[in-house]
Amino acid sequence: MYNDKLWKPNLPTAKGFKVLDHKVFEKEKDSLIGLIKEFHQEKDKKQWDPHPAFGHFSPEQWGKMQYKHLDHHLRQFGV
Repeated sequence: MYNDKLWKPNLPTAKGFKVLDHKVFEKEKDSLIGLIKEFHQEKDKKQWDPHPAFGHFSPEQWGKMQYKHLDHHLRQFGV
């Protein structure tokens, strides 16, 4: 999950994460930017709560996972 390989396109999405209602793009974009900034402010944090599915990560692994996850979805939507 956190090596240097890109995630494969069309991986299945867990039911709980599927967006089924209408969203306002600008509002969601602003929210994402805020979350990215919030995560970046924690860049020197040494201890993180475990990931709900994958368990404990080192700070470096958390950073790679966040990067890969965002990159995956930006590629998914052609950004």
